[in-house]
Amino acid sequence: MPRATTRLLAGLGGVLAAAALALAPAVAASAHDYLVQTSPQSGATQIDPLDQVKLTFNDRVLDLGGDGSSAILRVVDGSGRHFETGCPAILDTTVTAPVALGAAGAYTVDWQVVSADGHTVSGSYGFTYRPSAGTSAAPGSSAPGCAKSGATAPAAAAPTSTASTAVPTKAGDDNLGLVIGIAVGIVVLALIGVVIVVLTARRRPSATEESAPDTPSDRS
Repeated sequence: MPRATTRLLAGLGGVLAAAALALAPAVAASAHDYLVQTSPQSGATQIDPLDQVKLTFNDRVLDLGGDGSSAILRVVDGSGRHFETGCPAILDTTVTAPVALGAAGAYTVDWQVVSADGHTVSGSYGFTYRPSAGTSAAPGSSAPGCAKSGATAPAAAAPTSTASTAVPTKAGDDNLGLVIGIAVGIVVLALIGVVIVVLTARRRPSATEESAPDTPSDRS
């Protein structure tokens, strides 16, 4: 194969390698779990008393200790009192925690889980509680309702992803699809370039063939 062709193929290989390295972090970032549904919903006004808070994610939530202790799910009011009454329970893509709400007002749900890719993700969202008159109010607690919650989280416990709203849009899926589409497009264009180079190199006569003198048999 001519040197020019070899150099061109090597250059195309370098472009592909660089594209793969550039796209890898974006693909990895899109792999973290994210919320797809919550109960109660973000920004909603809850009228009926609650007995649990439930979070549903797009992918499986890891239960590292087998007892839900790798997750954190807390419900606090404006003064910081806790109204979760037990530890989280993890079942496939859902995380739940028992709650008993207090007086009417604004509440915040804080959560942290280990996503399917092994990274810790966290976030929070709010809702308003407006029960009917005469509904009993729980006193709450100054300490979390689950002492062991988060005890088996990975050593690098700092969240790698945060969310301030309950249910993010499908941006994660859209971004992942865009990244994959760009990667496929780069690979296809590079392959087309390789094919064109190879076909052109095969059709072009070599320098020795073009400059070779005619032999006596050719002149006859």
